[in-house]
Amino acid sequence: MNIYNDAKTQRDDLDWLINSCFIPQFANSRISKYEYEKFDNMALEEAQPSKEFTMELYENLFSSYNLKAPEWTSELNEDMLPAIVFIPEIGLKIVLERVGDGTWKCDGPDGIKYYDLFLPSSIFAPIRTERGGTRKRSAYEMFKTIAFDQKKFIMQAAIATISINILALSSSFFSMQVYDRVIPTKGLSTLVSLAFGVFIAISLETIIKISRSVILDHASTDMDRRYSHDIFSRFLKVRSDALPKSIGTLSGQLQSYAFVRGFISSAALYIVIDFPFVLLFISVIIMLGGFSMGMIPLVFLIVSLITALKYKGKIEQLTKDSTFASHKKLGVLVEAVENSENIKATGGSYSIQNRWNALTEDVIHDDINIKHYTERATFLAAFFQQVSYVSLIAWGAYLATSTDKITMGSLIAIAIISGRVLAPVAQLPGLFVQWGRAKEAVDNLEQIYQLPMDNEGIERPLMPQHIEPTYDLQNVVFAYSEESRPISFKRLSIKKGERIGVLGPIGSGKSTLLKLLSGMYAPQSGNILLDSIDMQHISRDRVSSIVGYLPQSTKLISGTLRDNLLLGLVGIDDMSIMEAAKKTGLDRLINMLPQGLDTLVPEGGESVSGGQKQLFALTRLILWSPLVWLLDEPTANMDDATERYLLKVLNENISKEQTLVLVTHKPALLSVVDRLIIVTNDGIVADGPKNAVLQKLKENQQVRAQQKAQGASPSPQEAKAGVKKVVVPKVAQAKKETTNEPK
Repeated sequence: MNIYNDAKTQRDDLDWLINSCFIPQFANSRISKYEYEKFDNMALEEAQPSKEFTMELYENLFSSYNLKAPEWTSELNEDMLPAIVFIPEIGLKIVLERVGDGTWKCDGPDGIKYYDLFLPSSIFAPIRTERGGTRKRSAYEMFKTIAFDQKKFIMQAAIATISINILALSSSFFSMQVYDRVIPTKGLSTLVSLAFGVFIAISLETIIKISRSVILDHASTDMDRRYSHDIFSRFLKVRSDALPKSIGTLSGQLQSYAFVRGFISSAALYIVIDFPFVLLFISVIIMLGGFSMGMIPLVFLIVSLITALKYKGKIEQLTKDSTFASHKKLGVLVEAVENSENIKATGGSYSIQNRWNALTEDVIHDDINIKHYTERATFLAAFFQQVSYVSLIAWGAYLATSTDKITMGSLIAIAIISGRVLAPVAQLPGLFVQWGRAKEAVDNLEQIYQLPMDNEGIERPLMPQHIEPTYDLQNVVFAYSEESRPISFKRLSIKKGERIGVLGPIGSGKSTLLKLLSGMYAPQSGNILLDSIDMQHISRDRVSSIVGYLPQSTKLISGTLRDNLLLGLVGIDDMSIMEAAKKTGLDRLINMLPQGLDTLVPEGGESVSGGQKQLFALTRLILWSPLVWLLDEPTANMDDATERYLLKVLNENISKEQTLVLVTHKPALLSVVDRLIIVTNDGIVADGPKNAVLQKLKENQQVRAQQKAQGASPSPQEAKAGVKKVVVPKVAQAKKETTNEPK
């Protein structure tokens, strides 16, 4: 008996479970939009879903939630709770508990219901989380899981291949019957029947080949889509401080999954179907011509396999070298495109050209060697196939003329079948190349999959509804690598509504401090608390929704201007965009463009200036209005007039409830802050009210000037108090400007 009468009811139950069910196994680990759409489409595949189809659908869903595969049973016990139950004609329920009167408390799309008994045909399964949920899934596991999900299509393709191979025997048997029966007896009616029958077999073989191609295309498309989604999703979750620095090599590695998919499709049919059928064809030869005839192709098959395997190691190593050189070449290409103006300005074209030429030669050399060994293995396989054919014909002719063990028709049939015995061996060299590229792709992707993610080690990150924009840094230490100098912040507290300026020399860690506060970087030791919660325990999406970070270098993405302004934002109309643009002055640029907000931005976003990019970023922050504003040199590429205007905009749009942390070298920007933090290589060396810190800086500068005039060096204590050469240009002027409102 089916559970559902129509697909819509099944889809509605699935939608409730994914989006509205409150039990932790589902509520604390929502699947991605892509996966939701996949299950939504699956739920509608059958107009009247069978019981088996529904069970398979939920088995896949449990896997996506990292739950144990459901163990279906027709009986329910309390030790199974919470459990999922499918009641015929009613649908999905979650059994929560057994209450005092013996009834079962269940939750479902229509709310809480109580059942004394369930229908006899109901099915149950406990909801259990897999152990070790925080363990990273490797790239190998990802490929294996998705490939096994295609087993239905692979089995269909396998059945089709078996049918094709069996039907392929019809032409050889047709030839045997013609030579043994039709020609000697002049049986034309038999010839017509045989010809008609073999024509049907050939037609069926062609139809099945086309069907198999469609099935494999469907499986390949689904694998491609899921591999692409999983790999790119995994890449986007890599913590920013752990991302590899080589963009081109990383891009090549991320795209290499296609090699794996191609190898899986080819190898699955080859290992499961094509190669085993070789033994069937040899058996048919033995049946038609005797044991001695079957031994001839078998011996040549073994020799061909040994020869092909001999080249496997060389092809695999060369493929690995070629892939590595290709990735490096892509890296040079990306660098050249991104830095084309700098290369021209410095006259460094020859250096880049030399690197490109060297890598091109490496790739060409490796590819030629791969082609060389592949062709050599293929040619030897063809040679053995021809020798096998000649040997079969010669030995068969001897047997046919000297004994009665074999007929002329059987010899011709054996000759036709023999071609199919060694044909799979000829595919091995190409399969070895695919294997080498697939293995290298998995190894490369494995490196990416092992990189630390946002919320690393946290199985269920917190999603607090309300977060106060306050920070507390405790003994924070961060280093970009083992060789680089660590940056430390022993203690720093930031209260709600504070406006803080961060000053310090180049390389002292000011920008790093903002990245730590944004949660994009994680400290090697210590804690960063946001509203008294460790930031690594809060979901990255939740942090991104309240913390706005503007880096020194802003980049636009390909798409329209509207796409860039609304990146990550929802529910904002065009009028709101233009109102925000009017505040920052970006509306003048938008109005100058013929297509306005629909103007396309090319890849790299280099169609606008650096200052205009910062205007885009500031406009988006105003649209967003986050609780925390982290600004890193927000007016670095702007003229003085634009800078003064934007300072006024910031003052008007950052409320008293919002927290601002501003990194700058410009005295004018200090007008929007009321607290200053001075950062040096030793960490935070000064922190307090703006006027007090500026006055202290001025006094220390005067002391150093006097010591310099007297030819004396400051004492270690004075040097430390003097903030170790922190340069704040025109301090007196800056102090004066901070007392006035921006013009």
